[in-house]
Amino acid sequence: MTIARKNIVDNQTPGFYHCTNRCVRRTFLCGFDKFTNKDYSHRKDWLEKRMIELCHVFAVELFAFAVMDNHYHIVLYLEPLAPLKWSDEEIAEKWLQAYLGRLNDTKFAKQRELKKQAIMADKDKLALYRERLGSLSWFMSRLNEPLAKQSNKEDICTGRFWEGRYFAQALLDEASVFSVMAYVDLNPIRAKLAETLEDSTNTSIKKRLNSINEVDPIEVQATLDSSITSFSNKVKRKRLPMTVKCYIELVEWSGKAIHYPNKHTMPNHIQSSLQQLNLQQNHWLKQIEHYGKNYCHFVGPIELIKEKAKQLNLKWMKGNKAARLLFDKHKASS
Repeated sequence: MTIARKNIVDNQTPGFYHCTNRCVRRTFLCGFDKFTNKDYSHRKDWLEKRMIELCHVFAVELFAFAVMDNHYHIVLYLEPLAPLKWSDEEIAEKWLQAYLGRLNDTKFAKQRELKKQAIMADKDKLALYRERLGSLSWFMSRLNEPLAKQSNKEDICTGRFWEGRYFAQALLDEASVFSVMAYVDLNPIRAKLAETLEDSTNTSIKKRLNSINEVDPIEVQATLDSSITSFSNKVKRKRLPMTVKCYIELVEWSGKAIHYPNKHTMPNHIQSSLQQLNLQQNHWLKQIEHYGKNYCHFVGPIELIKEKAKQLNLKWMKGNKAARLLFDKHKASS
């Protein structure tokens, strides 16, 4: 059943979302095209770099991502009202950063400053841009459009690059956030494009591992013991109730169990991590492998999905059966 995006994304309340988009025209527009023997893998780097850049512009924090050959996944935290606290100068500056163009070239610094001052002098534009900088739709637009234009220019063609604007799911509690983060990070392993997390290029788990390797050896343990945060340089960042070490171990074990089925017994520390999230360990792997088929617009405990269905005057919503199996009776706060 189709549900309007405005009923999925709350423009007044902070929340987590899982968003995806898929390429059209050919299957491998961001990877190796076996029909033309052309490698488009550099577009994955464009997309990864751009999504992280935009998190410093919009009221969005990025927690997980995976850029595949023909689609991508992101898990993010949206604070739609955060721009209300930003100064007029911040709004003008961020809006200019949202658009790739010549004004971002240092050669046009003077013109850029004039444009910035013009925005700051226009109250209507400031109000409009302030609203847009807290919008998930505008974040996704500024992520998708530049890559589409760059790719069309590279391919010497016109037309649609993406199937649509984007698909969004609301993640209703912290357990659902971790479940979807793991699902996203395990995309290359499930697709048999990688055997280990270290081989999983253009994923957030690979980026987290790289950042640990870059830390001073004295600070590694402190980094592993810290709570998971977003890929953002914001001063006040959203933190999740699991350490980096526990999350990496959970995803690493899940990846091995998927790659070598029936050969890996779930160790006690992984069971403990799932119990803390009120997740049923017997259904964890099956849900991680088939998550895309199990849920549609909302992910979380059955109580919260039913609540959403009631708010939308729906008698049924896809995900009820899977939610009963994976999520224990809802205890954790959303």
